[in-house]
Amino acid sequence: MSELFIVGKGAIGLLLAEKLANTHQVTLITRTPTEAVFFQTHLQRKQLAVKCVTWQALAQQQQPVSLCIIPVKSYQLTDAFMSLKPHLTQDANVILSHNGIQALAPITDALNEQQGLFFLSTSMGGWKPDSTTVEYTGPGKSLFGPCNPVAQQRAQRVFKHLLEPTLQDAELASDIQLLRWQKLCVNLAINPLSALTGLKNGRLRAPCYASQVLSVLNEACTIANHIGVPLKLNEELARAYQVMTLTAGNFSSMAQDVSNHRRTEIDAMCGYVTELAKQLGITAPHNARLLKQVQSLHPIHK
Repeated sequence: MSELFIVGKGAIGLLLAEKLANTHQVTLITRTPTEAVFFQTHLQRKQLAVKCVTWQALAQQQQPVSLCIIPVKSYQLTDAFMSLKPHLTQDANVILSHNGIQALAPITDALNEQQGLFFLSTSMGGWKPDSTTVEYTGPGKSLFGPCNPVAQQRAQRVFKHLLEPTLQDAELASDIQLLRWQKLCVNLAINPLSALTGLKNGRLRAPCYASQVLSVLNEACTIANHIGVPLKLNEELARAYQVMTLTAGNFSSMAQDVSNHRRTEIDAMCGYVTELAKQLGITAPHNARLLKQVQSLHPIHK
């Protein structure tokens, strides 16, 4: 079994750890000492067969990292990567997984030519009843794609070795920019509305929210088309409503952040669309309004 590192113990990180521990030796890299982490469903609770190591211990042990997933909040991404970088082997593979869109240039520029960068999008459902436990709330589609030239060469091998055997409904995507925008559109349709209303994802299918979902996605598709990303509004609407259905009983990550008085990822969602619209000389009033409304809910903007 090869060794896989996962940064943090967030909900997605723990969900991935539970799946991937079946085929890999999984080690979680945490900020604080952690003895054990747990996975539960409505039927059972079990301790995950993973190791936990702090950043400090990783440095002391000088442990090399050749395969790592970074499933953190979008605003934590750059700091997490820079902490990981000194530990990466010369031919390491790094997989990012986050909501919204963050600029990849600071990361791709910091990698050498033999270090691969990938992106993983997943709509698996989970929430954390406490700091070391994730509760699985439903299946979801997972898409995986390469972000730099060496990753393009390795994508098929990494996908078949790491994800295909363990993740239900996983696919390898060739166009990473398209994949990231498709993920963004799902986020735009669900996260801000769920954060503002406190509703579970399935409740957002109600007709009273249809106009808002349509308007936000129409702006995103228009902007994407301007920069050469071939999004189609009807397809993105269908994708968003499909995820609402698959995760009907879930509270979105942003709704959970608001409920727990944490910073949200709205800047990498509606904020990204709004800023790009300004650069292009286009208006995106619906995204701009949601951005301000959600920013007013969490502490960093108060």
